[in-house]
Amino acid sequence: MKKTKILILAALVALFFAGCKPEQSEPAYITINAVTLDRGNDDNWNHKESGFFSNLIDAVSVSYWVKGDKAWTTLGTFQLPCTIPVLREGEIDTMQIEPIIKQNGIASTRIYYPYYRSIGLGRQTLVPGQVLNLDTLHTTFKSSNTVKVAWEEYFTPTSNIRLDSVVRLVTHPDTVLSGNGCGVIRVSPDQTSVNFWSDSLLVLNNPSAYVYLEMDYWTDFELSVGFNNPERVGGANIINAAMTLYRNTHWQKIYINLGKLWRQYNNYPYIRLYFTALNGEKRSGNIYLDNMKVVVM
Repeated sequence: MKKTKILILAALVALFFAGCKPEQSEPAYITINAVTLDRGNDDNWNHKESGFFSNLIDAVSVSYWVKGDKAWTTLGTFQLPCTIPVLREGEIDTMQIEPIIKQNGIASTRIYYPYYRSIGLGRQTLVPGQVLNLDTLHTTFKSSNTVKVAWEEYFTPTSNIRLDSVVRLVTHPDTVLSGNGCGVIRVSPDQTSVNFWSDSLLVLNNPSAYVYLEMDYWTDFELSVGFNNPERVGGANIINAAMTLYRNTHWQKIYINLGKLWRQYNNYPYIRLYFTALNGEKRSGNIYLDNMKVVVM
């Protein structure tokens, strides 16, 4: 009788372990090399200058869903290029990739950029020890019915520059980043600061809007970027900086969050971009600008 009980117990234990799937000891891998910004199918974007699509998508957020799961599984945010280990085996039904940018040029404040579309991928298969190579992925701007361009300047030689006259056109190929031209502000040693601004007002009507200035820059000086409101009725002509860019040695792309500063103006709808080059060391040098746009959503 005692032997019978032991045999029954052993059989139950064996059945229990047979029904348990052992933990996956070796992960599958997903690799993503880069994410590019394409023109997409929106006719309004297709007619934009090539500089409109200047971008610096340097990271991605990756998640997936399998039929039967109660929720999406988020793998995390990864700097590109990346190789992502995944403790999952078999088919996944949907994968979603979110384009991530450095807000205000700061790595610690990376965000999903709200103007770019998420990238949806269909069914994929994960095999332990093998690499699912997604290579280069492609995103586009969201529809022009959603995203609005409040102001833009790409320094096309055939168009008037939409900044103060201190900004001049440069067309030398050793200097130009993209297209046929860029802007330059030349600063002399006797100028401790140089101010310049957008030629027209930004009309911002939605108090809850995301507001970003995108631009490429290369500067020998610290460059303050912000707002003023020259046509405010019954108030002071206020000038405030959103941030100050440090001098650098090559072209850099930046996404500047203007929304927080705009809210300090109580969402006043008529704003002008305002820039100040700071030359406390009394040096000579240049500030180069290109592919500038203010986008609102």
